[in-house]
Amino acid sequence: MPDKTLLPLRLARLRSQHLTDPSRLDADVAAVTRAVCVIQAQSFDAARHQIRVRSTGLIAADVDRAFEEERSVVRTWLMRGTWHLCAADDARWLVSIFGPVIEQLGVARLRSLGLDSSTLSRGVAVIRKALAGGPMARREIRRRLLSAGVLEEPVGQTMMHLIFHAAALGVVCSGPRIGRDESFVLLDDWVPQSKGPRGEAALAELARRYFAAYGPASESDFAAWSHLKKAMIRTAMTAVAPDLVAYPGPVRGLWTLGPASVDPEAKGPVVRLLGHFDTFLLGYRRREHLGGPEAEAWIHRGGGGWIRPVVCVDGWILGGWLMEQTGKEIEVKVMPFDRISRRADPGIGREVASIGRFLERPARWSRGPLVGFDSAPT
Repeated sequence: MPDKTLLPLRLARLRSQHLTDPSRLDADVAAVTRAVCVIQAQSFDAARHQIRVRSTGLIAADVDRAFEEERSVVRTWLMRGTWHLCAADDARWLVSIFGPVIEQLGVARLRSLGLDSSTLSRGVAVIRKALAGGPMARREIRRRLLSAGVLEEPVGQTMMHLIFHAAALGVVCSGPRIGRDESFVLLDDWVPQSKGPRGEAALAELARRYFAAYGPASESDFAAWSHLKKAMIRTAMTAVAPDLVAYPGPVRGLWTLGPASVDPEAKGPVVRLLGHFDTFLLGYRRREHLGGPEAEAWIHRGGGGWIRPVVCVDGWILGGWLMEQTGKEIEVKVMPFDRISRRADPGIGREVASIGRFLERPARWSRGPLVGFDSAPT
């Protein structure tokens, strides 16, 4: 059962994440993304749902248009060496921080794949030339690299690690889908130049964004979320120290960016259906404040680094959920592993209706036993 003394902390974090009704954003896709700094985008469908749950008025097509046509959001590898969606005008300063970090993460793997510095330089040059004409499907990039003699069969993971290297240098980022294949583009062609912060100023901005979106949080939470080295964390924390306010409560060492805001008294529980890889689940070093052992087991069920969708009531995880699209209708199955009060039913209904509006299909929901499933909501 949740510790009632931590309820104010859980609600404060929900508000920072724009997951309470008063804090949901009536804004465009880039603004919603910027408000939580970045959005995990290992699965693009999962990224769409993270934007849905934090906004009002947006639909899935808006997210696709922002990414593929307006280019107001960019998908690239950032913290923890994983795919993230960020506002386009944040892309370069974020890559300036995380590019060198993920390069270091991949050094041993590049060496084991036979990608020495000379091969990497040749590969990046071939990729630059190939993408000069615009987005290119991954299979075509593969063909160009083979034709140039940079890669040899069997290619295996070598090509993606080479593209990963190019992204860390700020050369490429993810592009629009071409048929069923993902594509890549030159970052300079896809996103206008911007005058974002660099160096220590960039680290300070990262810390401000983190504590605004995840506070109350600790220095170790910030380190776990960003995976930056201790020296970089200390530089960032020192820079924002004048703006941080200690959060009162039973947990010591938590900070907010300015005084913690308080939402008006809610008439019922705050209910959210959080999708795969939701940032609320990934922003802290530990998750005891979010749920018990059953929640942790469910989140990682199946392994492979997959973060599963959860039913969150007042910031506490009480179950999982899955979504199936049958014909023109969406069915959401809520699967409790802890008691979900019937008082939460109206909130679940509103969330399911929100999913239906977002995907532009009628939606209904039911309760069912907890079962495993293998694919992300779409």
